[in-house]
Amino acid sequence: MITYVIVSLLLSLSTLIFCQQKEFDWLIGTWQIENKNSFEVWKNEGDFLSAVSFKIDEHGNKTMSEEIKLIKKGNDFYYVPDVVGPQGPIEFKITSFDTKSFTAENPEHDFPKKINYKKTDANHLEASVGDGTKTIPYYFHKIK
Repeated sequence: MITYVIVSLLLSLSTLIFCQQKEFDWLIGTWQIENKNSFEVWKNEGDFLSAVSFKIDEHGNKTMSEEIKLIKKGNDFYYVPDVVGPQGPIEFKITSFDTKSFTAENPEHDFPKKINYKKTDANHLEASVGDGTKTIPYYFHKIK
């Protein structure tokens, strides 16, 4: 009986982790910003997704620009970028999402206040950051 309870508990926990991540699995992979040597690499880390954003210069040197985590706290998801520098990670609550997109917001942050990601087809992703008056778009293609 105890074995049955333990197995059931383990299966339930693994299902919760899988369900949490499948919401955003469409991000997993290596994405390059169109016409630039800038990349985001998204991975499933078990109970959260992580990404690194970096540039490669003309000499092949890699410069990290930010690390990103997509986490779940309670019933809410958060997009948490940590840009290189002393400021530390900033939480953006995901206010809407579906099987191919999400919007994350932090109205208290100076810029951006809103971050959007949308997978437009199997190999293309659009992202934008903005504050209501200014929006910066990014267009990615999947390289693996």
